[in-house]
Amino acid sequence: MAFKATFYDGESSASYDVNIHPYSNNWRISFTDQTDKEVNWKIDLIKKSDVFTKDLVAFTYGESFPFQRIESSDSSFINYINSREEFSNSLDVVLHKSKNTSILFLLSSIVGISLLMYFFVLPYLAVSFAKNLDNKNVIQFGNYVYESLEETLDIDKDLSEKLQDFVDVLTINSEFPITVEVANDNQLNAFAISGGKVVIYSGLLEKIENEHQLTALIGHEVSHIENRHIIKNLARNISGNLFISIVFGDINSATNILSENAHLFSQLSFSRSLEKEADLYGLDVMKENNLDLHGMPDLFVILKEETSSYAPEYLSSHPMLDDRIEYTKEIAEKENRLSNNSILKEKWNIIKLRLKASL
Repeated sequence: MAFKATFYDGESSASYDVNIHPYSNNWRISFTDQTDKEVNWKIDLIKKSDVFTKDLVAFTYGESFPFQRIESSDSSFINYINSREEFSNSLDVVLHKSKNTSILFLLSSIVGISLLMYFFVLPYLAVSFAKNLDNKNVIQFGNYVYESLEETLDIDKDLSEKLQDFVDVLTINSEFPITVEVANDNQLNAFAISGGKVVIYSGLLEKIENEHQLTALIGHEVSHIENRHIIKNLARNISGNLFISIVFGDINSATNILSENAHLFSQLSFSRSLEKEADLYGLDVMKENNLDLHGMPDLFVILKEETSSYAPEYLSSHPMLDDRIEYTKEIAEKENRLSNNSILKEKWNIIKLRLKASL
C-alpha cells in the first residue's frame, strides 16, 4: 500500500515526489525519481499539521528544527488518515468530507475573530489608551474641541465668572483644572470637555433651585472629565471606525471623524454604566462639600418634569431619569441628614440674583 505525496527536507526549498508506505511503527518514504533513496519516519515523531481544506493533508517529522514535511492530496491517503485515530479528530474528518464545510468553517472563523476584535479587543485597547494618555495631551485635545465649538456658543462672561467663583470654593479632587462657562441657550443641557472645561446652558441653570442641585450637576460633569469618559468614548468610536474602514478599504472615513464632528461633543452620550459612575462621583463631591445628597435626585426630578419627550429605556443609551432618581435617592436616604455649606450658599445666591436680573 503506497500513497503519493510531496516531501520537503526542511533544509532547502526543494520538493520531491515520493510514495508513502505506512506501517504500524513507521512510515517508509521512497523517492520516485531516486529509486535508491528512502526516508523512515517513526510513528511517535510524526505530527499532523492543521490544514483546513478538503483536498490536502500535511505532516511534520522530527524532534528539533529543521523539521521534515510531507503534503498529500491523494484522496486514498486522506481516507486512510481519517480512519486512523492517532492522526484524526472529528473536526478534521468533517472538514475533509466536504469542501463547502471547509469554506464555511473558514468564513465563520474569520467573522468570529473580526467580531471578537470589534467588540472586545478594540474597546479594551481604546480604554487602556485613554487611561494612559498624558494629561498634557488630554488638555490639548480639550482645547482643540473647545475652539471648534466656541463660535457656536454665546458665552455669558459675567455669569460665567460668578459660576466659576462657585466652583473655585468646591472641594473637587481632580487631576485637571476645572473651568466652567455659561452659554446663553434655552436648552436644558450641560456638557464636559476633556481636560477640565464644563459648559452649562442658561436654560438649565435657571431651573436649578439651590447650591445642592448645582453641585450635583457640576460633580456629574467633572466625573466625565476626571474619569476620561470623553476620551474613552472617542477612542472606542475611532478604533471601531478605523477597523471597519480597513476591512472595507475606506481609511479616509475614520481619519475625518474629528474634523467633521467636533460639534457633536456638545451632544455626546455615554453608556448607562458611565452615566451611573458620573452620578455616584457627583454624590461623593456633594458629600465632600457637606451638601444635602437629595440635591441629586431633586435635580433629576426637575429634568424629568421639564422633559417634553419620553423614550423607553431600551431606546436610550442613558439610564432613564426614573432609574437615576431611584438609586440616587436611595443613597441620599442612607445619609439621613440635611447638610449645609454657608460659603457655597452665598455663592449660589449671587448666581441666582444675576439670573433673575437677566430675565
